[in-house]
Amino acid sequence: MSDGIFRPTHEPARLLYDAFQAEAKLRKQREVGNWIEKERLAVWTAARDYAQQHDRPVPTLEQIKAKEQLALGHTDYGAKWAYGVAELLRATPSVKGKEGA
Repeated sequence: MSDGIFRPTHEPARLLYDAFQAEAKLRKQREVGNWIEKERLAVWTAARDYAQQHDRPVPTLEQIKAKEQLALGHTDYGAKWAYGVAELLRATPSVKGKEGA
């Protein structure tokens, strides 16, 4: 993926950033509303997969959008978004098979 100066060097932020960048490359082929949703979905999908593989809670699409909103207007928008979502993935691991959890 991109070797840009803003690309995170550690997971899961790098994985999330790469998912966003891969989708962002397709912007010229899509209408604005469409590419925005596709990019959000790509980041959410990467976050979901990472969370499931590492026994972490899966963030909601609304949480992904909220982290994106915090990144808007920043020069390092993609990286800031990725770091924000990565914070969600560092939350307490999900508890499987426990009552009341």
